[in-house]
Amino acid sequence: MKLIKSMSIYSICHFLVDFVSCIFVLGVAPTFCFDENGEFMQHIYIAEVIMYNFFAFAFQVPMGFVMDKLKLYKYVGIIGFCLIGICYAIGFGNAIVLASIVGIGNGLFHLEGGVNAYNNSKGKAFLNGLFVAPGAMGIFLGTMFWQALVPTFIPIILIVVAIILLAFVQKDELPYLEKEQNEIKEGKILFKLHDIISIALLIGVSIIVRSIGGSAIVYDWKTGFVIGLIYTILVVLGKAFGGFIGDRIGLKKTALFALLFACISLIIGFKVPFFGYLGIFLFNIPMSITLLILEKCNLKYIATMVGLNTLFLFIGYLICMIPNTMNNFAVLIVSIILAIISIFFAFKKYEKGEM
Repeated sequence: MKLIKSMSIYSICHFLVDFVSCIFVLGVAPTFCFDENGEFMQHIYIAEVIMYNFFAFAFQVPMGFVMDKLKLYKYVGIIGFCLIGICYAIGFGNAIVLASIVGIGNGLFHLEGGVNAYNNSKGKAFLNGLFVAPGAMGIFLGTMFWQALVPTFIPIILIVVAIILLAFVQKDELPYLEKEQNEIKEGKILFKLHDIISIALLIGVSIIVRSIGGSAIVYDWKTGFVIGLIYTILVVLGKAFGGFIGDRIGLKKTALFALLFACISLIIGFKVPFFGYLGIFLFNIPMSITLLILEKCNLKYIATMVGLNTLFLFIGYLICMIPNTMNNFAVLIVSIILAIISIFFAFKKYEKGEM
């Protein structure tokens, strides 16, 4: 029951943090992007979106490093929601600064949730995916409904709900993580520095190229709320159950074959929607697996590694902002092939270091 309570709370709060953050960045912060003449400053809006993503994703690395040094894996999620709530309550200010603070708050919650999900999973991939998956739905629904929700108190109410929920898991201990970190001190678990760097870089390449490949999945038939909702549900299911499948038939095998069949399905999906749905499910299966490998190769700095995962996502996000005139088929195929190669060699390094 304790495990169910903990994972339910962290998963629900992950949905909420991305939902309210999305509403703020798209709907609240832009109200501070007007000049003295009432003209909307597009460059300020673009800057606030980029800075939000920087602090929500890339800045998790230094914040995670501090958490690891202090062994502080609780309360930071509540602090994160409080920061977001303050930005909602202020009602004035600089759009870039406010979006950056919301990004920091979002990142703090992700770090606490990621570390606690790993502890609850006891080294397995399933609960990692179960924690991360609801964020995609939060972003989708936030993107869809921010205009209707900005004038209401609903985001602030949801923030209060999240803080109350998180209060129920702050006293939970992290016995599995502490046990593994003690084994590192005793030399029972040891990855050499060059192995950690190699694994992190290879996993990083796989995350970045998958982000690029994801940007090439542009289907003409993917229009309207209902189709978008079904599509997002399959993204959520892929993230959530990729670890579940991997824990049972093998992490490496699951990640590699999922990407291989995802490539075929996603290409056919340009013509046949069913394969597009299947492909996006398969495409998201490796997420919890690559995150787990990052964490396990450097458990002494587990929050840093959780942050490293999102840093790679941010790099992929920046690359996807560059105007692209290449064929979507080519981008998709090349990116997935590179992801398969990098994950394969990351596992080779990981298995060698584990031995």
